[in-house]
Amino acid sequence: MRILLDENPCEIPAGTVGEAIAIAAEAAEKAGRLVVEVRVDGAMLTDEELQTASRLQDAAEEVHMLTTTMETLLRDTFLQAAETLAAAEREQKIAAEAMQGGRAAEGMASLMQSLEGWSGIRDAVVQGLSLAEIPTEDVEFDGVRLTDAIIDLQKRLGRLKDAMVAEDVSATCDCLLYELPESTTAWRTLLDGLHHRCEAAGEDAGDSNS
Repeated sequence: MRILLDENPCEIPAGTVGEAIAIAAEAAEKAGRLVVEVRVDGAMLTDEELQTASRLQDAAEEVHMLTTTMETLLRDTFLQAAETLAAAEREQKIAAEAMQGGRAAEGMASLMQSLEGWSGIRDAVVQGLSLAEIPTEDVEFDGVRLTDAIIDLQKRLGRLKDAMVAEDVSATCDCLLYELPESTTAWRTLLDGLHHRCEAAGEDAGDSNS
């Protein structure tokens, strides 16, 4: 079995895909890197396949793993979350305008996209910080604390849900146009701060390795 870590061949004994991944991932971690993609005979493994025992027990001609640094992974995660936040903000406005105009189905479709975006943003930040072993309590930028932002968002989404269940269009639109934008502003500050912190950490790591 040919095993590649980025473009570097690894002379390691492995009889299955799972063994190759485990050994190479350990080698990457020792070098301060994380495996972010696994290709088996040219085909990228999905997250589901990486959790499937029978797939990991397969043999292969080549297992190719791509890695990145923790700083780069987190930087890209927070940058993508910021883009998702901007999209969620747009969908909130579209949803409110549609509902106010009597286009309930259109408004609900945009509203659900916005809620899906918020869920992804929150999960990306919390999981990213957990991966980096950074307590959420320690994250604060320009007076905005992450722990407060999470609680405030949960409360606002709760009020939005109540308004939706009650089929109260006016209250739903108020949440979309006046309450959630306050969370948008807070999370934009946090994501911008986290992105720049990781970017600076990556530059420092590059300088120390040069």
